[in-house]
This record gives sequence, structure tokens and C-alpha cells, in this order.
Amino acid sequence: MNIGLIIAGGVGARAKTRVPKQFVVVRDKPVIVYTMEAFQRNSVIDAIAVVCLQGWEDILWKYAEQYGITKLKWVTHGGDTGMHSLRNGMELLRGNCEPEDIVVIHDAVRPLLSDDIINANVAGVKKYGNAITCIPCTEALLQSDSGEISERVVDRSKVYRTQTPQSLYLSKFIWCHEEAARRGITDTVATCTLLIELGEPVYFVEGNVINFKITTNEDFALMEAYLDCRRQKAI
Repeated sequence: MNIGLIIAGGVGARAKTRVPKQFVVVRDKPVIVYTMEAFQRNSVIDAIAVVCLQGWEDILWKYAEQYGITKLKWVTHGGDTGMHSLRNGMELLRGNCEPEDIVVIHDAVRPLLSDDIINANVAGVKKYGNAITCIPCTEALLQSDSGEISERVVDRSKVYRTQTPQSLYLSKFIWCHEEAARRGITDTVATCTLLIELGEPVYFVEGNVINFKITTNEDFALMEAYLDCRRQKAI
């Protein structure tokens, strides 16, 4: 089975919205619904699980019913940190799924996820054991200790920007968090960084710039612009 695990446990303080940014309505639909729909319509995804901000679980289930997200099977609450939320997601799936199942872990606030990226993640796990969505860095990069001055250029040809999904077998997902607990790793920022901290290589699959993360209030306008472009092309 291939499972889309959506991480929606954060409050999104930087976006400065009245409700958590994953529940902000954009073009008459909450952001998290767009994200769930990406997994709902994908033919290789069998089930959806969500790590949800505590107190919003009932609202999430109502949205799933309203928008026909029939693949949503399990919901659990988020943690105090991103890593804690990931661990909660792992525990949820451990109790409901098989070790050989593939887990496609995705940020709720990357709502413009494409079929191609999901498919590449599943294929990447089957080929390499894990798959990390990345895009090349196109900007000039400068290194600075102070944040005010730099005297060093970083070779951008060797730098990649990570996105989600970040995918692996459930058995490996469980191992990562159990091993992290043994080693005292408590606050790594993503599945890819956790794998690397544990000495595991990670394997890239191609993302795209449209699969961006909503971080600030301005990103909602960018999402609206992409949605408008999609609709115009459909017409």
C-alpha cells in the first residue's frame, strides 16, 4: 500500500493569519483540502493519513466529507515540533499499516503538488529505498556567519533545495525515529535531515517551483495566481 502522510500540525506563525495557514481558505477552499485532493486523485496512492493541529481534527474530517476525500483513513494530533509531529505520524501508521508499505510524507502547506512528483517519489522508494524531492538552486549563494557580511561564495551547482514529499518504507520510517530516540536526536527539521544524521544516504527525485511551501502571507497570493493560471489553461 502507498500512503500519503500529510503533516498539518503547525500553527504557521510567520504567515500571521487568524487561523492556522493550512486551514486558510483560498479561492473558496481550505489549503489543506487542495493538498488532500492531490493525493485523492493520484492513482498510486491508496490511503491518506493526516497529522493535524490539535483541536482541528473534527474540522478536518468534515472537510474530507464535504470535498469527497474518500482516501482519508486516519488522523492523529501534531506535536510540539516538526519532528514530534513526524513521530506521531509514524506511530499512527505503525498501528494501522504494514512495514513494506510506502509512506509519502508531505507538508500540508504545499498544496500545488503534482501527480508527477508523487509518482516519482513512489518509484524512487522502490528503486533506492527513499526519495527526497529536490530542485536545483539557481540563485547566487553567499555564506555568512553574522548575517550582515560575506566573503565566501558557495558553489550553487552542488546545492539543492529540498521540498516534500519525502518518502520511504514504513519499516525505515519506524527505524529512523527509534534510532533517533536511542541517539538523543530530538529536533531535526525533516525526514531527509534525519536520515543523513543517522548516516543514511538520500536519493533525489525532481520537484518543481510550483510545489512551493506557503510560509508568509504573500504566498497565498502566489497560490491564487497559480490556480488562476491552471483554470485559464483548462478553459
